[in-house]
Amino acid sequence: MPRVWSGDRRLHLVHLAGLGVVQAALALILALGVTRVLAGDSRPELFAVLAATVLGIGVARWVERVVAEQLGQDYVHEQRRLLLTAALHPQDRASLGVTVTRASNDLAAVRNWLSLGIVPLVTGVPLIVGVLAGLALLDWRVAVAVAAPLVAAGGALPFLARATYRRSRALRRRRGRLSARIADVVIARDSVQANGAVSRELNALSRDSRRVVDAAVHRSVVTGLTRAVTAGAASLSTVAVVWLAAAGHLDPAGVAGAMTLLGVLATPVTDLGRVVEYRQNHLAAARILRPLNERAAEHREAEDRRAAEWTPVGEHTGIVEVPGELVAFPGDRVHVHSADPARVDAAVAALARGEVSVGGADMRAAPGKVRRELIGVAVTGMAVERGSVARLAGLRVPGARPLELRRVIERVGLRPSVAAADRGMGTTLRNGGSPWSPEEVDRLKLARALLREPPLLVVDIATVPLDGILANYPGVVVSTTPLQDGNTIDWNLDT
Repeated sequence: MPRVWSGDRRLHLVHLAGLGVVQAALALILALGVTRVLAGDSRPELFAVLAATVLGIGVARWVERVVAEQLGQDYVHEQRRLLLTAALHPQDRASLGVTVTRASNDLAAVRNWLSLGIVPLVTGVPLIVGVLAGLALLDWRVAVAVAAPLVAAGGALPFLARATYRRSRALRRRRGRLSARIADVVIARDSVQANGAVSRELNALSRDSRRVVDAAVHRSVVTGLTRAVTAGAASLSTVAVVWLAAAGHLDPAGVAGAMTLLGVLATPVTDLGRVVEYRQNHLAAARILRPLNERAAEHREAEDRRAAEWTPVGEHTGIVEVPGELVAFPGDRVHVHSADPARVDAAVAALARGEVSVGGADMRAAPGKVRRELIGVAVTGMAVERGSVARLAGLRVPGARPLELRRVIERVGLRPSVAAADRGMGTTLRNGGSPWSPEEVDRLKLARALLREPPLLVVDIATVPLDGILANYPGVVVSTTPLQDGNTIDWNLDT
């Protein structure tokens, strides 16, 4: 997991610790001021100090909440990037539902621990220590009476924490299974409808949903008990002060001062119960996220290593070679085919991943930036991202100028579609290219692949006539449909 004590988060933690000390000091001033008032001191200046102290405590709590949210969001932002890096890695086989669950529930657990778990510890511990010190100044017996329930509650928390962790893990497993089933059912909705299986799938979802409900209730038994223990400790502290007063060990002014401090103490003590819950939820989420973070780090290190070791392609960047399978020169048109469509799909996927040599350089060793410059891929089965037409068309070439984009859009025959759209090139496509038709989406993929005419163009599109679009293309074109233009090479995967 990313380090908490890192970057701007260090400054946030220092601010939070300072806020805890400030609140403890203000609480002590407030208690002493109340004691002086009840002892007969009615100077206006003292009341002004009390009012300013109350205002200061409120402002400190306000700033604490803002800084806590900054801390949690900064950490989750880094963790979210790692999660998506792992999800986009070719080796990741997690279902859509599981990935969405990780990006929502697991990251929410991480954020809650940072902003609602660590923060009460960073600010609450100095505050609790400061309040106990203030009580000791009033009367050492009060400090002992208040501390005793807190120590007892602290002794019970580790046992409750272990039970919370076990039940949190069980709940997360069931949530993940439910999310995966929901995603699979939604993706296969046409099949479900065609086979008349709507009721059966809903019943299966209901069973998984009931298991999630049962697991959540099962966990709440422990988390509720944890919160009850900490809240009970705060209440017992108040009872202890009342008992000391009834026994004649405290005068009215001392009781008022002690009660004032206990009022400030109640919030951080009660928060400790939630801290345990957030911590165990975080540990359960971290157990899932940690391997993904390691995979993301490996992917990033491999990409950095490829960038550092890469030697720029020389003069003959147009020569394309698949060792033992294919050698093609600029202007060649390669028709890849097989009696088994799966073999064609595998060959196209391998080329898209860079399992090919361009200009004598192995694209598997090339960094992603170089690979996208030298290889353009347009495949019907590949889903398009969410974004504007301009962004999607220029995704392979981030620095593409608007004029370049308009020209390639016109080349593939999308000018009427763009003109008909309300926002033209700024029209947003979502959910696999909606509201455009499949043919228009395939033309957009082709536009992206053609931008700046890479040396190797891989095309697996049957919905668009390609001969006119690819006429006089200067590079090598590998297509699953035969092309008329250029020198044709027959790449039969069955021989």
